Amino acid sequence: MAQYPQWSYSQSRANMFDECLRKYYYHYYGAHNGWKTDQADDMTVRLYRLKQLSNLYLVFGDLVHRMCESAVRSRDEGRERPRVPFLEQTMRKLLNEAYVQSLDAEQWRQDPKNRVMLSEMYYGDDTLQERIGTIKDRITACVNSLYDTLTWEDLARASTQILEIEKWDTMMLHDTRVYVKMDLLYRRGNGNIVIVDWKTGKEEDFSDQLLLYAAFVREHYRVPLEQIELRVEYLLNGTHKQYAATQEDLARAEEKVGRYIEEMKSCVADEYYNRPKDISFFTPMPSRRACRDCNFREVCSERVM
Repeated sequence: MAQYPQWSYSQSRANMFDECLRKYYYHYYGAHNGWKTDQADDMTVRLYRLKQLSNLYLVFGDLVHRMCESAVRSRDEGRERPRVPFLEQTMRKLLNEAYVQSLDAEQWRQDPKNRVMLSEMYYGDDTLQERIGTIKDRITACVNSLYDTLTWEDLARASTQILEIEKWDTMMLHDTRVYVKMDLLYRRGNGNIVIVDWKTGKEEDFSDQLLLYAAFVREHYRVPLEQIELRVEYLLNGTHKQYAATQEDLARAEEKVGRYIEEMKSCVADEYYNRPKDISFFTPMPSRRACRDCNFREVCSERVM
């Protein structure tokens, strides 16, 4: 059993690092080995369980990605695409299953990795019913948008070749293993490779994440940047954004990752083992927005009430 977690970088890790250093510590260090209930101390086990908490928006996002994956795989395997009513019915059923699983806290404590516990239910949040209504409306909107996207227009062409669907990959950057997971990667008839990121929320700037994907594709598929297209599909409102990466863009993105890696490594006492400094070094960064949905608010005395 490794005493400390393996060192790596991902965009989600960088996002949490920006959000709150104490949360970052709990998630990446404090919870490590918490699945070993017969060996780990009580706090480690507790942090590990809290780390596994989900919430309605995360469950919804996962369901939408699974919906898109199912539809794309059907196309890739030459099967008829799933009908819109079937997709919506299935997503509602799975959302309800997540709710039902969350009713049994004891079963979740015994197997927190493989059972769902919604943080809204675990903490008794009064936003539960309002969020359920919001998610149900969003399911309808996203399902109805999928087949009208520019991406699906490409997929409808026989000349489009699907390369990757929801596949974890890694690349080395600044002597660090960097994780990338593209929702969809395909080659158009003109030879261009398109990177697709499905989004279920409001429009934001995801260019840094996409540029890392572009760096991976250029290296892995040996194609020039001019043949790589970056696209975000906003399923909630049926819009999309497209980007074209330049060498300067990639250099800036890679430099930014380097700064994150340097700052993250300043939080460890031993880089070889990835041993963190004392928890006091990971300064809490409380805010009403961040603390409201933080999985670790049960154990954090610095949270905003």
